[in-house]
Amino acid sequence: MEGTELAAFNIISAVGEAKSKLIEAVEQSKKGHENEVKRLISEGNEAITRGDKEHFKLITEDSKNKDVQFSLLLVHAEDQLMSAEIFRDFTNQLVETNLELFKLKEELNK
Repeated sequence: MEGTELAAFNIISAVGEAKSKLIEAVEQSKKGHENEVKRLISEGNEAITRGDKEHFKLITEDSKNKDVQFSLLLVHAEDQLMSAEIFRDFTNQLVETNLELFKLKEELNK
């Protein structure tokens, strides 16, 4: 495997890891584990960045007329990258709300 196909798989792998980290961050936010949430979001961001860099390489190659091969796999990879970025933005809002709710519940239970 090489070229566009390898790049597509690298993107899919990176953003799949990112989504897993972000989902776990949401779960940890429900439990009030703020430090764990921050770590998981950071790791998710790093994984998305890896996917972005791989995608940028393809765009750069294409702009230099290096004949980037268009495929359904590449479309899928780009779709997964975009959805991970959207999910990251949503996760940031959701974990903030979950952590605030957790703190309020703790206050009420005192």
